[in-house]
Amino acid sequence: LLNLGGPPKPLLRSISCWCASRFSQWICHEQNPNREEVLRSVLKALLQRVLDKNKRVQEAACSAFATLEEEARNQLVPYLDDIVQTLVRAFQYYQAKNLLILYDAVGTLADSVGSELDKPQYVQALLCPMIQKFDTVPDNDRSIIALFECLSQLAQNLGESFMPAVPRIVQRCVRLVLDGARAAQMWLQNPNEFEKPDREVMAASIDLLSGIVEGMMESVSQVLAQQNFICVVPEVLKDTALQVKQSAFALVGDCAKNCIDYLVPFLPDILPLCAKSLRENTSATVSNNASWAIGEICVKVGPEFMAPYLDDILQALGTVLTRQHAPQQLLMQNVCITLGRLGLVCGPQMGKSFGDFAKIWCEVMKTARLDFEKVNAFQGLCNMIKANPQGCMTCIPQLAGAICSFYPVPPQLQPSFQEILHSYKQTLGTNWPGIHAQMPQDVQMKLAHLYGISA
Repeated sequence: LLNLGGPPKPLLRSISCWCASRFSQWICHEQNPNREEVLRSVLKALLQRVLDKNKRVQEAACSAFATLEEEARNQLVPYLDDIVQTLVRAFQYYQAKNLLILYDAVGTLADSVGSELDKPQYVQALLCPMIQKFDTVPDNDRSIIALFECLSQLAQNLGESFMPAVPRIVQRCVRLVLDGARAAQMWLQNPNEFEKPDREVMAASIDLLSGIVEGMMESVSQVLAQQNFICVVPEVLKDTALQVKQSAFALVGDCAKNCIDYLVPFLPDILPLCAKSLRENTSATVSNNASWAIGEICVKVGPEFMAPYLDDILQALGTVLTRQHAPQQLLMQNVCITLGRLGLVCGPQMGKSFGDFAKIWCEVMKTARLDFEKVNAFQGLCNMIKANPQGCMTCIPQLAGAICSFYPVPPQLQPSFQEILHSYKQTLGTNWPGIHAQMPQDVQMKLAHLYGISA
C-alpha cells in the first residue's frame, strides 16, 4: 500500500494515502507488536506526499496525516523535526482549500503532542508562516475561520511562547468582534437596508481570545494591562446569534479562571446577562457556558461581591431545573454543579432558596459522574443544608440516594455526610422508620454500612 505512494498516476498516490489513514487505529494500537516500525514508515510516506506537486495528492496526504495524528498523539514526538519541517514547507505551496486542511493538520498536531511542541525551534518555525498568513488574509476571506481555530490550538498548547504573536492577534480580534457587533446592530434595525453579517468570523475571533487566555493562564495579565479585550464581552452578549453568545460565555469563564481582576469591572453587566441567557435557554450550549461562567466567577469573587446578583441568578438557574418540556440532562447537571459551587461560596445566603430546588438537585446529582466537580458541588450542598436544614426535610429519601451515590465516600465529605444524616434521623424521631422504608434497598444497605444508620 505504501509503495503506491510513488507511482506516476496522481489518483493512485492520493487514494493510497487515504487508504493508509483508515488503518490509523491499528497502526497506533498498543497491542500492535510492530507499532513503532509501521508508524515510522507510514509517517515517512505521508509526509513525502504532503509535499507532492499535485494538489489532489497534497489534499489526500494532509487529510490522512491529520487523521493519523489524532490516533498517534504522543507517539509523534520522536518525529517532530520531520513533521514540523514538512508542514512549514507546505505553507509555501498550499493554496485555497488545501490551506484549510494544512491549518487543521497544524492545530491537530498542537493538540496531539501538547507542550512537546513548545520548543524554540518548533515555535519559531511554525509561527513564522502562520503570522504571515494572519497579516495578509483579508477580513472577508472565509479561510480566516480555519486560521483562527489553528492559532487558538497553538495558543492553548504553546503557552507563554506564543506571546510574541499575541498583541497583533488581540488587536485584530477585538476590531473584528466590534465591527461584527456594529454590523449586526445595523442589520437588526434595518434588515432590508443592510446585509446580514457573518457571525462565524466574530465567534472565531472570540474563540481565539479564549485560546490565548487558556494557554497563557495568569501571564495573560501582561496582555490585558496593555489592552483589556474583555471590554468586548458585554456588547457581544447582547447579540442574538447563538454561536457568538456561546463563545462569549466561554471567554468569560476562561477569564474568571485566569485573570479575574480584569473581568471584575465588567461583571455588573455580565452577571445579569448570564441570568438572562439561562432564563431564555434558547440553546443548551449557550446555557451550559453561561452556567459554567457563573460558577467560575463566584469561586473567585466571593460572597460579598455575588450578594446583589444572587437572587436573579438563582431564579434563572432554578428555571432550567424546573422547566417541564424535554429535560436536558447534561445542562441540568451543569446547573446543579453551579448551584453547588454557589453553595460552597455563599452557603448562608443560598440557604433560604435551597428548599426550592433541593429535591431535583439530589435526583440529578445522584447520577452525575464521580469526579472533582461532583465532590465540589456536594461540599456546597453540605453548606446549604447547614444554613437551612429545613430545605431538605421534604426530600430525605432523595438526599440519602444522592449521598449514597458516593461509594467509597471521599474523606473530605465523610464527616459532613455523617453529621447531616444522623441529625435528620434524630430530628425525625418516630417518623424516621417510615422515611427509611421509602428508600431503595441498596441505599438502605449503604446507609447501614457507611454511616451506621438503620430504621
